[in-house]
Amino acid sequence: MPGAVFLSYASQDAEAARRICEALRSGGVEVWFDQEGGLEHGDEWDAKIRQQIKECVLFVPLISANTQSRHEGYFRIEWDLAAERAQGIASGVPFILPVVIDDTREPDALVPDRFRKVQWTRLPDGVASPEVLARMLKLWSHRTGVLSHEAQRIGGAPEVAIQVLTKRSPWPRLAFAAMAVAALVAAYFALRPGRRQKDAALHLENGQTAGSTEATTQPAPVAASPMAPLVATDARQLLARARGLFDNIDETRESYKIAEDLLRQAVAKDSTDAEVWAAYAQLQARYGIRGWDLSAERLEEARTATERALRLDPRSYEARVAAIYLPLASLREAGEREAATRKLLNERPDDQRVLRSLGDLLRRFPERHDEANQIFDRSAQLPGGDVLALYDKAMNLWFDGRATEAEAALRAALVQKPFLGARLMEINFALRLRGDLNRANALLDTIPASALLEDRGCFIAYEVYRYSNRPDAALSAVRGLSRDWINDASFFRGPRGLLVGDALAQSGRLEAAAVEWQAALKLVDARLAVNPKDDPALNNRLILLALLGETVEARRLLTALLQLRGLDRPGVLHARGEIVRACMQLGERAEALRLIEAALKSKLHAVFVTAADLRYDPIFSPLRSEPEFTRLIAEADSIEKADDAAATPTKP
Repeated sequence: MPGAVFLSYASQDAEAARRICEALRSGGVEVWFDQEGGLEHGDEWDAKIRQQIKECVLFVPLISANTQSRHEGYFRIEWDLAAERAQGIASGVPFILPVVIDDTREPDALVPDRFRKVQWTRLPDGVASPEVLARMLKLWSHRTGVLSHEAQRIGGAPEVAIQVLTKRSPWPRLAFAAMAVAALVAAYFALRPGRRQKDAALHLENGQTAGSTEATTQPAPVAASPMAPLVATDARQLLARARGLFDNIDETRESYKIAEDLLRQAVAKDSTDAEVWAAYAQLQARYGIRGWDLSAERLEEARTATERALRLDPRSYEARVAAIYLPLASLREAGEREAATRKLLNERPDDQRVLRSLGDLLRRFPERHDEANQIFDRSAQLPGGDVLALYDKAMNLWFDGRATEAEAALRAALVQKPFLGARLMEINFALRLRGDLNRANALLDTIPASALLEDRGCFIAYEVYRYSNRPDAALSAVRGLSRDWINDASFFRGPRGLLVGDALAQSGRLEAAAVEWQAALKLVDARLAVNPKDDPALNNRLILLALLGETVEARRLLTALLQLRGLDRPGVLHARGEIVRACMQLGERAEALRLIEAALKSKLHAVFVTAADLRYDPIFSPLRSEPEFTRLIAEADSIEKADDAAATPTKP
C-alpha cells in the first residue's frame, strides 16, 4: 500500500494502535495495520512488512511501558528499518512521527537515535485530539501530494476538488482536507470517553473548524459519524497466519507471542473450531519443546486446549498431532504414544512433524537410538529434505557419544539450510569438539544480535568469550539476557547470576562476583523450596555455596549428591561441571581429577568433558599446574583421535 501510514507497536498495545488507525482512516488517511494481513506464511509476512516500511510515507512508532519492558520484539526490527530508511530522506521532510501512548518519558525511551531528532506526540491510550489528527492529515497529504496537487491543478476550488478526487484518485475515500478534519473531529468524539466528549464539544464552541459551517452555529457536540469498518478476518485466516509464524524454522519468542495473540483472536471468533484449538494446543506445547516455558501453567494450557480440540472433533488429525506434542507423564506411556504416532504416520506417511516426533520419542531409549536415526533419515530423504530431522540426528549422535558422526550430520543440515539452531551448534562443536577458538569467534560474529538474547545463543556466546579469555565480552553477553534463569537442557540450566559472577571473577572483580552469587543462591533456594529434588538447582546450590565460602554446608551437599548419584557417574560433569568445581573449590583436587578421568572414559565424554574444555575453560584453571591434569589433557586428545578414526560416514 504505497503512500500509507505505517503503525508500529508492541502486541500489547494493539488496541491503542487500532484506535489511531480508525481515527486516521475516518479522515481518509491510508493506514497499513498489520492485524489485517492475509494468509501469508512467516517469510511472506516479514517480506510484506519490510516492503510496507520501504514504501510508506509516514512511520508512526507507538512508544509505551510495553515497548520499554520488551528488549526484543519484531517491532524493534521495524523501528530499525524505519531509522535506516530515514537516513536517506532529506532533512526537514517528515517521515518518523513517534507517538507516546502513556507516561513513558522521552529521555528514558529505548528507541533508535533517529527517533530523537524529530518531534514526539502524546496520545494517551491512542486517543487523539482533533488538532493532532489534523496535523497528521496535513503531513500525510503533503507527503503523498494527492490533495495539494489535485487542488492546485483545478484552481483550488474545494467543491470541485472533492468531485475530481472521487472520480480519479486511486484512493477513493479521500476528501478535501477541510472535510477530512471535520470527520476527524467526529471520530474524536466517538473514541473519547463520555466526559471527554463534553470537553471537546466546549472546545468547538470557541473556534471554527475549517470548512465546517455547523461548527460555528451549533455549539452542541457533533454526532459521531460511522467509522470505516476494518477488514474482517475469520478464524481460519488468523490460524494460517499464526501457523506461518510458529512453523517457521527460525521462529523466535516474539513470533510465538504474535502467533499466540492471533490464535486467541481466532478462538474468540470461533470457539467451536477444533482446528483452531489444535493449533493453539500445538503452540503451547512447543513452548516447552523449545525450552522457552516449562511452567506447569503453560503445560496445563496445552493439555486443556488439546482436550478441547479432541472433544470438538475426535478424528481431527491436527488435534491428534497436538496430543503427541504433549510431554510424557512417565516412560510407561511411551508405548501408547508410539502407537498413536505410528497411526498418524499410517494416515500421512510424509508428515515430517510426526516423523520427527517419533524419532524424538525413540531417542529416549538408548537401545533404540539407531532406530531413531533411521526415522530422521527417512524424513530427510523426502522431497525438499528436512533440515530439522538432520539436526535432530546430529543431536542424537552427539548425546550417544558419536561426536564425529554428529558433526557430519550437522554439516549436512547446514548445507541444506543454515538455520539458526544449526549455526549455534556449529559454534559449539568448533569450540568444544575441535578447540578452534578463532573459528568459534568468527562464526559467532555472523549470528544476529537478537539470537544472543535467547538462552542458547546467550550461553554459547558466553562460553566462546570465556574460553577466549574475554571476560568483559562474556559479561556483556549474559547481562543482555532479560531472564534471571537460563533454561537450556542441552547446555545450562541455572541462574544467570552464577554466570555473571563467574565472568566478574575471571576479570578479577571478586567482590562484585560475590554479590551476584549471593543473589543467584537466593533464586536457587526459592526453586528448591518448590521442588527439593530439582537436580540443576541442587548442582547450582552446591557450587554457589562453595564459591561463597559456605564450606560446611557445601561439603554436606557434595557428599549427599555423590552418594545419591554414584561416585563414578560421569554425568556429574554435566551442567558446567558444578560438582567438579565444588571439589576444586573445597580443596578436594584428587577427587576432582578422579571424576574428570571417569568422565573421559565414559561413552558421553564429548558431552561432559573434552580436551578443549580442559585446555580453555576457566573453571579448570586451578588444576592446570597439576602434572596429573596435563596427563588427562593428553588422554583426552588420544580418545578424540581414536573417535575420529573409528567414525563411519553417516548418510545425510
